[in-house]
Amino acid sequence: MTAYTESVFSEKQKEELTKEFIPRIKAWVLRIHGTLPDSVDVDDLFSAACMGFVESLNRYDKSKNVEFYSYAERRIKGAILDALRQMDFLPRNLRNKVKDLESKIADISSKLGRRPTVEEISEHTGVDTEDIYKLLSVIENGNIASLDASAGEDSDSTLIDFIKSNFATPDENIEKEELINTLGAAIEGLSEKERMVVTLYYYEELTMKEVGSVLDITESRISQIHSSAMKKLQRKLEDIV
Repeated sequence: MTAYTESVFSEKQKEELTKEFIPRIKAWVLRIHGTLPDSVDVDDLFSAACMGFVESLNRYDKSKNVEFYSYAERRIKGAILDALRQMDFLPRNLRNKVKDLESKIADISSKLGRRPTVEEISEHTGVDTEDIYKLLSVIENGNIASLDASAGEDSDSTLIDFIKSNFATPDENIEKEELINTLGAAIEGLSEKERMVVTLYYYEELTMKEVGSVLDITESRISQIHSSAMKKLQRKLEDIV
């Protein structure tokens, strides 16, 4: 039996975090399920994700200087990944292609001393950039058991970090970070429901219909909330910028 350390969160904090994370969990499950065969039960994936969230609440260790949101996201998606791994539905040829790409990315990263761009991966492997993006999408959506695979000699650099980087240059990353910080400050001023709609629509990249499904609200109402949020953000950004 796994031994759990004493949770650093109070019961009230757990309730607040659960309320905040449930819509995100639904969004992740909905996005992943959309890429899977109909035989995969969405409720099974949601249950696995919730178990991952509970584990993150109980196992989170402040002393490791890792933000809880990042830690919880990794554990939740890892739990979904474990559930998919047990189902073992991914075609063998696709699984082999992904693992081969991962191996080549690790090799290229080691030689370059940094994360390669998609164009560099294509140049070194002979694989079309479009096919590379598709295979990386398979990894990102949790369809293969390698989210934490090392992407080079740096053990802290993983493929999921590589994917999320969007292959931007350092200057582009700085600009993107500044924009995110500015938007983050503006978004904090929105209502809880507006923040959730903005997060699911822009950060999780769900459609209006999918956001409505996650929040149990009609698509037209989601559109209204989105419009209201955009007007508030525009006013706030005009004051900040």
